[in-house]
Amino acid sequence: MVRNQRGEERRRGNLVWLDRIGSERRGERRSGLVRGEEAMRLEFGEEAPRVFSVSLSSNSLRRKEGRKEGSKQASKAAMVKGRQGQRVRLYVRGTILGYKRSKSNQYENTSLVQIEGVNTKEEVGWYCGKRMAYIYKAKSKSKGTFFRVIWGKVTCPHGNSGVVRAKFKSNLPPKSMGSKVRVYMFPSNI
Repeated sequence: MVRNQRGEERRRGNLVWLDRIGSERRGERRSGLVRGEEAMRLEFGEEAPRVFSVSLSSNSLRRKEGRKEGSKQASKAAMVKGRQGQRVRLYVRGTILGYKRSKSNQYENTSLVQIEGVNTKEEVGWYCGKRMAYIYKAKSKSKGTFFRVIWGKVTCPHGNSGVVRAKFKSNLPPKSMGSKVRVYMFPSNI
């Protein structure tokens, strides 16, 4: 467990709030939100008794112990190389509005999707033909995971406000209305 000099620690997600960090020895006082790895470096300095690695995928900090005096190979094995920088999202989020319909009929083979940031019929043109995925969680495991995917593609615009029509490999279930889909950037003609 990571603690500062006064033994205080507060967490917000995968960020650690330290009130007083060990940099006071150098005459400077810092406080504020710092990432877990930076908190370790500032807290213990270069003379840290153990080598730590922080997992940003979970809320709790995980610690791996290793010896500093050991060989280079042992220290490399003790440190886990984490993801550098921010996560890159390679899709645009969309919301399933429902099925294509008229006053008395509905056509379940065509779904209406509102893509985030798309508000006009002209902006929809770039998304025509792009693949989209509806990801949902099932009760039983299949192929080692509880998550399943229904793939589809954007066919054409629907109206003038940026809504698109989409056809999926199998018709979307009614419980999908209001949930999110991922609109991917492929196939691309750029």
